[in-house]
Amino acid sequence: MPTRPRPNLNLIPEKLLEAQERILGLVARAAPIAESLTAIARFSEETIPSMMASVLVFEDKSQSLRKGGYGRLPSTFQEAIDGMIPGPDMGSCGTAAYRKSRVICKDVRTDPLWIPFREFAVAYGIQSAWSTPILGVEGNLTGVFGMYYGDCRAPSEKDLKLIDHFVNLASIAIERHRFEMHDLLTGLGNRKLLDNLVASWKADANVNPLSIALLDLDNFKIHNAHLGRRIGDILLKQAAERISKNATQTDFAIRFDGDQFILITPAEGNSMRERFRESIIAFRKPFLANEKEVRLTVSAGIVDWDPRTTDFDTAFHQVEQACVAAKELGGDRWKEYNEIERKEVDEKLRIARIVKKCIAEQRIVPYFQPTIHIATGRPIGFEALARLTGLQETIPPSDFIPIAEENSLIDQIGMSIYRSTCQFMSSLKLDKAKMTANVNVSILQLMREDFPFQVAEIAGEYGLPCEQICFEVTETQWLDAQGPAQAALLKLKDMGFKLALDDFGTGYSSLNLLQQVPFDHIKIDRSFTSRLQDGERGSALCKAALRMAAACGMIALAEGVETQEQADILQGMGCEFGQGYFWARPAPASEALNWLETKLVAIK
Repeated sequence: MPTRPRPNLNLIPEKLLEAQERILGLVARAAPIAESLTAIARFSEETIPSMMASVLVFEDKSQSLRKGGYGRLPSTFQEAIDGMIPGPDMGSCGTAAYRKSRVICKDVRTDPLWIPFREFAVAYGIQSAWSTPILGVEGNLTGVFGMYYGDCRAPSEKDLKLIDHFVNLASIAIERHRFEMHDLLTGLGNRKLLDNLVASWKADANVNPLSIALLDLDNFKIHNAHLGRRIGDILLKQAAERISKNATQTDFAIRFDGDQFILITPAEGNSMRERFRESIIAFRKPFLANEKEVRLTVSAGIVDWDPRTTDFDTAFHQVEQACVAAKELGGDRWKEYNEIERKEVDEKLRIARIVKKCIAEQRIVPYFQPTIHIATGRPIGFEALARLTGLQETIPPSDFIPIAEENSLIDQIGMSIYRSTCQFMSSLKLDKAKMTANVNVSILQLMREDFPFQVAEIAGEYGLPCEQICFEVTETQWLDAQGPAQAALLKLKDMGFKLALDDFGTGYSSLNLLQQVPFDHIKIDRSFTSRLQDGERGSALCKAALRMAAACGMIALAEGVETQEQADILQGMGCEFGQGYFWARPAPASEALNWLETKLVAIK
């Protein structure tokens, strides 16, 4: 009977240590997982002659064992067992993974675990197989280390010690790979995994078309600022769980950046679009954070991508544009990419570049539109409206203000406009000292704890009493319920500043807001004013807003007044104040001052 080969003791301990350092070096420099695991398999074969090694990696998504690293085993063997599902009688590797314990098959020809694979084993000259599960730090299955021999044998104590050493090295390599490829907060894949996937798809001539969805949480920055980073992280984890739950084994879920996620699926007609629709619906169920329900919706862009014909950067740019289009429609929906929306997004990017340049060159200035006592026509103050100057085109605030908010530019614009407004008000003569300047403030500005103190300091620099400044908050962007923004408004009120609720009636939070914040007045949205001449139905909303303001002890001002008839109807309803083109258009400071002088002389 021939003598069985023994472990190569010449490799222990010096050669063993040297090989171990080489392998750990691969792991440390984040070498591809196949390279690290192949090095481990080959090292084990050098250590135990006549043994053939395999390292399989457990894939959570498919719940299967995938090809990791091999030594002398032929590629046909590797391909044959790639994708094996762990089970109670799935050879030595499949069973070891299923049991999470070592499986020793001294003779695969008689071992019942190998009944389904006996012919396969004979074809490759395998007579004995030892398999050890590779477990993570939390005891989770991460892979299986397999050892195959051409004769019947069981491991010695020395063999088992070496096996445990190889398994430990493989565990380190797999854990490091998972750490490198997955987002620590959510457990989803990260950008590095995405890059690897894209590279593998581009290299595969037979790859099938894919669908890419970019999911962007709506208003997450506001929620994060309101609730704090710790609660924000909890929301991100819950969002990731909902995305993962809706994904199938053939999908890839990636946390791309902050509050953005990517879901990549095979392009299989309407089935994948149905999954995207279900993902959107899943977000409509309230999130629970710090024992409070949080309404957190998601917008998604979708594009079909064929890696054989289009590079990923192009496809991703397209899906970004589709996602922006979904947000433009109010969020909580998905949109497929199309060329029309591409042009719209390109236009937004162009405007964002213009706004940034205007900020740098101090070419965003206030234009002042008077607010009027309707019955007498007497000006009671001005609203400061941001305008871009020095351009060959006109870009209205309705276009560039939302873009400034999306690009985190609104605070710079807002503070610049506020300072210029204080300067303008301080230039008025004593007989106009009771006039008020209305300045728009973004909820993102109110999220800053120092905002009330900063605006009070600037007003002090110009000797301007706080009560001559009224901060306008747009109702449609209000999501802050008893959070930092509300606290900022209350602080401003305590300091003596006045508060106004702008675009009243266009959002979902009117009644709630009026109860939360002691506004001095409301501004009835121009969309209501424009319908005053449509009969009783057209004026009903204005009447309702006026009654509500009166019940809360607030002053009402109607925006968008353009005709004498509208002004007369408003006055008949009991609305005392108005603003609009009927009296004056917004104008630069010098022109607004001249208009004021002329108007005051005319009404004396």
